[in-house]
Amino acid sequence: MRVALLRHGQTDWNVQRRYQGFDGVDLNETGRAQAQEAGERLKHLRLGRPGEAGPHWSWLASSTSPRAITTAKIIGQELGLDLTTRDPDLRERGFGAAEGMGIDDARAKWPNRAYPGGESVTQTRERVLRGLARVTAAHCDANGGGADGVIVTHGTSLRLIVWEVTGTDPGSLVNVALALLDGDPSGWRLALAPEPSEWQSDLR
Repeated sequence: MRVALLRHGQTDWNVQRRYQGFDGVDLNETGRAQAQEAGERLKHLRLGRPGEAGPHWSWLASSTSPRAITTAKIIGQELGLDLTTRDPDLRERGFGAAEGMGIDDARAKWPNRAYPGGESVTQTRERVLRGLARVTAAHCDANGGGADGVIVTHGTSLRLIVWEVTGTDPGSLVNVALALLDGDPSGWRLALAPEPSEWQSDLR
């Protein structure tokens, strides 16, 4: 079973370096183009030996946030898939009172990053891993195999999943960063690492 995990495409709040959190804003034109390019990349993705068949994408899921839903639907148009699962546990970290604020302003106001009404990194990790397990388990068969699928999620969420699988923090990630997992919900390995962003920030 192979699962492609992608961060959503660009939004205006990404450009303005604002915390988006659970809802945020939808994709801008650059983000929509990025999503289409991501779909093309997935359509032609090949790993391993030359001539070896790539993943056969058969299902598509996303978080419930507008920017992830839009990204997934555009990717689905490229792959011929409908978006059938929208799971709230795949959302970005909840930043509470800091959502919509400039990242630098929020960190200046709350230097310890304990944003009122927000989530901790630990809470976010537990939630996102729960969502990943639930979504992928729905596509496993009785023999331990599973169908290849695509999940559109968020920067922190994707970062925490890769960290959990590899034991190494991949750092901040670009829009439509792509990671590929191979395995099943009982154990994953990272087959393709996501692209880091030029803007790097520690998680705490």
